[in-house]
Amino acid sequence: MDQTKIGEYVFKQLMTQDQLPGKDEFILKPMSKVSEKSSRMTIKIEKTNDQKTHQHQTLMPEILFVFSGKMAINIEGQEFPVAGGNFVFLDTGVNYRILPLQWGDVLVRIQMDGSFELQHFLKNVYNTRSAVASIINQIIEVYRDQHYVVFNAPKVDNTSYVIDRVLIEYVEPGLLYCEKVSHLLAVLVLLLLENDCYVDPSSINLQSKYQIADFTEYIKRNFQNITLTSMASFFGYNPSYLSTELKKTTGYSYKELVENERMAQATELLKNPAYTINDVVNYVGYTSKSFFYKKFKAHYDMSPAQMRTKLLSK
Repeated sequence: MDQTKIGEYVFKQLMTQDQLPGKDEFILKPMSKVSEKSSRMTIKIEKTNDQKTHQHQTLMPEILFVFSGKMAINIEGQEFPVAGGNFVFLDTGVNYRILPLQWGDVLVRIQMDGSFELQHFLKNVYNTRSAVASIINQIIEVYRDQHYVVFNAPKVDNTSYVIDRVLIEYVEPGLLYCEKVSHLLAVLVLLLLENDCYVDPSSINLQSKYQIADFTEYIKRNFQNITLTSMASFFGYNPSYLSTELKKTTGYSYKELVENERMAQATELLKNPAYTINDVVNYVGYTSKSFFYKKFKAHYDMSPAQMRTKLLSK
């Protein structure tokens, strides 16, 4: 198996196991068995469920890897966003919740055996790389105090390659499986440090979970029959919170954003004389022609007919 196949294998496993009732996750199945003596880790995939929060407690050190999508995690009361390529290292005995996942959100949970310890890897780096001693000491202190650390690595280039290799070693374990996984995890930590991926806890903010483009793209796709409630449900927010968030991140209210998109779509349709004004009204989601005229006039300071004349005369 190679890098081009591991994603296909993970998604195939996800689709096969997604319908199994009773559990929030399923174990990623290796293609061949590894002896119990050489057991190194168990890899689980969180099942998609856009209505349910998944509650977990770590029995051993654990690595969360966002294979794809965007999601929010609550660890011991602290809630923050993660996206494709991001890592969270968890100590033993940590309580955490995965907020409802939607289709396309794939979270890989790598449950290590007792021999893995993030601080051990970091101290080894400290002994060989004095130039990064300050940040390593900071990470160790945070990990010792909060029992988790977050690395905000995009799912590209080297970190992606290394974690994909870890998954491949797990799916197709060989004779030196444990040794290879140990070295790969050490390389992963080095790359995360080298690329300055560590996230200071004080900078973690749920509001960064979604960007302005996420909101505007959703409105663009759903402007015809959108509601604040349906949009809030899609992003996992309370409607009133989403309304506040939209105003804060875009400068426009929810109603203004939807109206702006409808007006923009109406203007595009008016460029084509084959569409009647009634066609335009129906397409952009208004049920009242007079109301559409009123909104259009307020938006452009001219009627739809005047706009059409102006557009066609160019």
